[in-house]
Amino acid sequence: MSYRIRPAEQGDNEAILTLLQGTPQQGAVTLNFERQPDYFRGARVACEQPDVWVAEARDAPGKVGAVYNVGWRHVWVNGEVRPIRYAHDLRIAPECRNGMILHRLFRHLRKQLAEGEWMQTTVLQDNQASLATVASGRAGLPTYYPAGTIETSMLYTRQRMPRLPADIAIRQSGSADLPDIAALLKAQGQHKQFFPYWDVNRVHGDEYCYGLNASSFLLLRIGGELKGVLGFWDQKPIKQTRVLGYTRGMGMMRHLYNTHSVLRGGMRLPAPGGVLSYLSLHSVIVSNDDPELLRLLLDYAVAFFHGRYDALICGFFQQDRLAKVAERYRRRLLLSEHFLVSYDGDPRGTLDMNRPWYVEVARL
Repeated sequence: MSYRIRPAEQGDNEAILTLLQGTPQQGAVTLNFERQPDYFRGARVACEQPDVWVAEARDAPGKVGAVYNVGWRHVWVNGEVRPIRYAHDLRIAPECRNGMILHRLFRHLRKQLAEGEWMQTTVLQDNQASLATVASGRAGLPTYYPAGTIETSMLYTRQRMPRLPADIAIRQSGSADLPDIAALLKAQGQHKQFFPYWDVNRVHGDEYCYGLNASSFLLLRIGGELKGVLGFWDQKPIKQTRVLGYTRGMGMMRHLYNTHSVLRGGMRLPAPGGVLSYLSLHSVIVSNDDPELLRLLLDYAVAFFHGRYDALICGFFQQDRLAKVAERYRRRLLLSEHFLVSYDGDPRGTLDMNRPWYVEVARL
């Protein structure tokens, strides 16, 4: 079957959602990463300016055999704000994977990128097929330059609320706090590589912040001065992790596992067809990258959200000293490889490696 590559349109929504539903991740628990009910709403959260393309069958208009998004978002790079592409959501229908469609997609991507332009992307370590593809050196593919390993932690919520030192207060934010939040995000974020740059006033109805509002942060103050921010985001209205099924052994153990999770904290496994209950963290920043301040915020968060969510999702590059804080909690760990993708040489030499690297897992 012959396909043409074209910009995605809102009318492609159902075809794209069908494609996503047909590409689950197999394992003891079969998972599907979905974007119900509107793929494009989620695309506008992942990127400030989405750049979504589909491969449409020439003899079957509306039939989508592949999709990808290489949109932009503004991040700090070497202390300056730059629009950087993030390549993601590449999905190819199973019946198309043995043809030339991947080659054609990358040939088209080459035309989209400006000379010298590079992108970020991430690949799960468990996704051996994708890792083998990016490392293949196949003609027409860009070069994927390894640029760190990301630890994504699913921190299980718990009931016990910690005691805070007398001079420290943690509370939920409000509209009056937005200027302080913006100032801290800029002051600390500009020293990191890839920390997102955005106007916090966009929480008032902007599509890039769909589901957020002025109360979507926990704030840590010492003597009244803001020293830490931990944003939280319920993204179930735009993306879901759905359980499609279990292996025989895992299915038999599910109820026992869930009982254990209720008693000790953990991710409860729903019946096939159900979705996992978690909250994504974003805009995680503490003054001077102080691990103790992050610990206080996470201690508070895992108790504050207990009973409403099974887990909190956060992520750090392995070389980030703040990654050690997540090791203190009962968690499930997921590893991803981060790459800088380019057709025009290695961009890593242009980066100041002395700056800590940041990943916004809520926008992956």
